[in-house]
Parts: sequence; structure tokens; C-alpha cells
Amino acid sequence: MRTTPIGAPVDLGAGPLGKAVADPKGTLWVPVPRKGTVVPFPHGKKARGIKVASGGGRPESLLMTLADGRPVVTDTRAGTVTVLRHTGRGMRFQLPDAITKAPADAVLVPSATAGDVVPVLARTSGRMSLVNTRTGSLLSASLGSGSHDYGTPQVLGSKVYVPDHTNGTLKVYDTEAAAITEPVKVTGKRGKLSLFVRDGLLWVNDEDNETAVVINSSGRVNRVHKYDTDVPSGRKRDEDTPSGDDARRDPDPGRDAPDTAPQAPSGPGRDESPSGPDGPAGKPDKGGAARKPVPPEKPQPPEKPKDEEEPEKPKDEEEPARTEPPGTPQAQSGPGTVTVTFAPSPGVKPTGYRLEGAPAGAEVKPGKVGPDGPFTFEVKGGSCDQQYSFSVVAEFAGGETAESGRSVPTRPCVAPGAPQNVKTAFPQGGRGIDLSWQAPANAGNGTKYAVSGTGFAAQNDLARPRAALRGLKNNRTYDITVAARNAAGAGGTTPVRVDLSNVRNLRIADNVADGNEVGIRSVPSTKEGGRLGEVPPGETPPIKVICQVKGTEETHDSFGWKSDIWDRIEWEGKTAYVSDLWVSTTRHKEGQFSPEVWQCD
Repeated sequence: MRTTPIGAPVDLGAGPLGKAVADPKGTLWVPVPRKGTVVPFPHGKKARGIKVASGGGRPESLLMTLADGRPVVTDTRAGTVTVLRHTGRGMRFQLPDAITKAPADAVLVPSATAGDVVPVLARTSGRMSLVNTRTGSLLSASLGSGSHDYGTPQVLGSKVYVPDHTNGTLKVYDTEAAAITEPVKVTGKRGKLSLFVRDGLLWVNDEDNETAVVINSSGRVNRVHKYDTDVPSGRKRDEDTPSGDDARRDPDPGRDAPDTAPQAPSGPGRDESPSGPDGPAGKPDKGGAARKPVPPEKPQPPEKPKDEEEPEKPKDEEEPARTEPPGTPQAQSGPGTVTVTFAPSPGVKPTGYRLEGAPAGAEVKPGKVGPDGPFTFEVKGGSCDQQYSFSVVAEFAGGETAESGRSVPTRPCVAPGAPQNVKTAFPQGGRGIDLSWQAPANAGNGTKYAVSGTGFAAQNDLARPRAALRGLKNNRTYDITVAARNAAGAGGTTPVRVDLSNVRNLRIADNVADGNEVGIRSVPSTKEGGRLGEVPPGETPPIKVICQVKGTEETHDSFGWKSDIWDRIEWEGKTAYVSDLWVSTTRHKEGQFSPEVWQCD
């Protein structure tokens, strides 16, 4: 295998680079935070950098993700997530304030996801947004803060798994239940957990611990004991090597670890029984060296009487259940809507639930959720420029209520897609372009449009899907870009190339058979240039007229008309000129420009 460079080094400028990713097509995407760009390297060759952020950033300010193989960059300073293409930027999504106000180095995103959804976590506050890079929808939820040391999240199925380095567990957020479910214990000890998804499975590992975890899309947990010897290539631990963190093999179970005796796995190297929130199953090594036993003095004497008192537990169960608030709701943005989902109250069953926080004038369906659900509200209305936070109030018999925590503030809109079906028209005489287009399907109130290109001033903040460009030059080609945006982000752009020309199919006219031919000139003058050809007397062949321009004044030799208007034409594959006196324009006899033919620029 070759390990030497195959090309010259590439200078991407001063300052540290961000972490690069390589897409399935072999293109390397390198973030350059100092310049606010991402530089693609298709087929190993540097391409033009794509501007995605303001310059002067640090490596942690531009984070790359491969979302289902597509490159996506998160600007942690500006709070944006942008889909990249080889030709430039694609969709751009604006994250909620709960994420954008977090320090840049406290925002975490995975380097790759198996699907289109990219989780973005503010690890200090525990606020999280799931960005669907196809639809533009954002689902926001709160994991809670406290003393947790969160790691980079991963999505598998309907669940988001977030490592908690303080206790060696995975916090699990179920988007279907809109609730935090029971955690998955990986090691039960402080340590850094790394996660990645491959082939529909979530792999979780702590390199300083003997246990790893594999989770399938339905949430089933299988534990992999990395130092089993009764497997191919199994590593056998030296019997003299003590277990524990010092050996980086088999850590002390610790106080959070379950009793090892009743939970031995059914097969070598993996526990095939479904595992829930319990910690890793204990297991003696095949080589005969048993795990470090739990010291006999560890179980405290008071615990035994506590166990003996368990038969009296039904007394506690007879106590009346308390009224509890519902779970903190999750909010998912949609075009003109916010869908609010929540977990029901765990205590006394309420008579129903109502939503708080809807903007004035908004329509909330249903007005009240029954005690058995479905536990979802849909809010229609509000401004895309505003973010709204919702809570759910449980109502109980007797008039008592209990209110949930508030959701992550969310906008009632999504980043619009690219404008569709762009059409062009021209004003009389040209020198302008009238554009119209179809709004994106997900465009709601607050969508604005921008038209840009070279050779004219850009038009921004257009409220309607149309634009009028003026002051252009005829017989030029203009490359125009039409884009849509709102407060939730910017949609993809629609490029259009417009040929601002008006070629007319006319004929030679009034060519009397008087023995004088009609001259075809190289310039609009009989005093300069020369002849490129001629039309014989009496003939009126078709010609293509490009535009009209002023030149030397000529006199019709049969009728005496005078005109200084010349027509630029196509003649035998070349550009040529003929006096308008001998062309079938509407005003050739009057010596004036004809409205059906544009003037040359």
C-alpha cells in the first residue's frame, strides 16, 4: 500500500482547518473557517471554495456532516445548516435561538448520519434540533441540562441517542413519543462514548472499557464484550493483569453496575437477549480469570432490612396517585404550522389537555386533547419572523391543573424550496427582462425572493414572485439566479439563462427591377467598410433581421425615400448591414425605427 503523497501540497490559507469529510463520489470537503468557506476536492483536484459563513472562525465553527452521503455544513456561530453542491450552496436552514445563542464550541453535530436528518445539540443547555435536509422541517426538543456532559448525538429510526460521558449511558429521546425514555447503560462509568451508524445499526464504544453496545432500529440493545476469547481473534487477558481502568480491559463494575451473577449472556461475546435500560451484563472471562468480585462489605447492612420490608410495599401503592404535569412538548416546524407533540401525564389521568403559547389569531386543532390522546396539537398561523414556545396544561377533575415545561422556541415555517417554472418576457424594444415564477410548494407567509446576476443590480426582498429588470443591453445573454428565503432559511436557487434578443424573419422589399442591386455592407455605411454581397434587382429574398442602428443617410433610387436607419442582418453566416429602405419593416418608408425590431446596443 502506498503511503507517500501523490501530488503537491495545496495551500488553503492561514489558520487551522476544520474536520474534512469525503462523500461517496470521492469528493473531499474541507472547511476553511478563517475564510468562511468549504473547499471541495473532486477527483483529488481543488475546486473553487463555497462561501458558507463569515470569515475569522475557529475549527469548531464549521462542522461537516455527510447526511445520507450529501455534504452538509453547520455554521455554529451563525446557527445555520447548509446543504452543499459542487456548484455551490443548496438549501440553508436557520436554527432556533436556543441553539444559535450557545457558544460555538458547545454545539455538536455528527460527522455522518444514515438518513437526511442531522441532529444539532447545544450540549450545555441540552436543547436539540433535528434538521431534515430534504424537507427543511425542524423538530426541536429539550434533553435537560444539569450536570450532564453530553457528547455528539446520533439518529437511528425514531430515536435520538445522546452519550452522557458523566455516567457512561445513552440518553434516548423518542421523537414518536415526544419524550425521553429510559437510558441505555453502556459502561455505567465516566468515560467518553463514541457513536456511529452503519448498516442500520448504532455502534457505541468506550475505548477504555471492555463493553460495547450495538442497537438496532427498533431499539433492541445487544452488548458486545470486546475481550472474549471464545471467538475468532479473541484477545486473552493475562491472568496476572488486574482488572479495572488501570488495565483498560475490564473496569470495576462500580456502584452503578448490576449484579453480575444472574445476568450472564447466553452466547460468547454478545448478549442476545433484549436489553433495556439496564447496565451491561456481567460475564466471567472464558480464560478462567473471573471479574473482580464485588467486595462483601459493599452491600450496606441497612439494605437487608429494607429488602425484608418489601412485603409492606402495597401500603405505599394504596396511597392516591398524584397529579403530574405532562412531558415537556416537542415542536416541529412546517409550512405555516407548528406540530406540538407531548407525553401524557404519568400520574392521575387528566380529563384532558390544552395548549398554551399559541400566537394571537392562530388556529389550534384540536382545541382540547382527550385523556387518551392522540397527544398532538397543530397550530396554524403566526409569523415566520417570530419563534413561539409552547406548554401543555393537564386538566384534572375538581379543577386542578398541571403545566408542562416550555418547548424549544420554533417558527411556524420551513426554509422554502427553489422557485419553479421561471418564465421570461420582454418589454417593447427590449433592454429589459420581465421575470415570473411559481412559488415553492412549501412557501408560506413571509417568503421573500431575490434576483441576482451580472450586468444589473440585484433585487432583494421581493414579496411577490415576479421581477422587472431594466437598463439592460439588447443582444446580450444574461445568467440570472432566482432564490427564495424566509426567516427559517434560504431555499435552493433556480438559474436561468436569458438571450435578450429579438431576431425577426423579414424580406428584402421595394427592390425594383431597375438594374440597380441592393448592397449588403460590412458596416452601416456606404462611405466606410465594404460590400459583403448584394441582392439582384427585382428579387425579395427572406432575411433574418437582428436589430436596427443608425448609419449614413441613404436615398431610395426608385421612390426617393430617405433614411439613416440600417438593419443588422445575418448574411451567409456573417453579421452584415443593409439600408432599412429595402427591408419590409413597418416604418422603412418613413425613415424611423420600427417597433417590431429592437435597436442595437
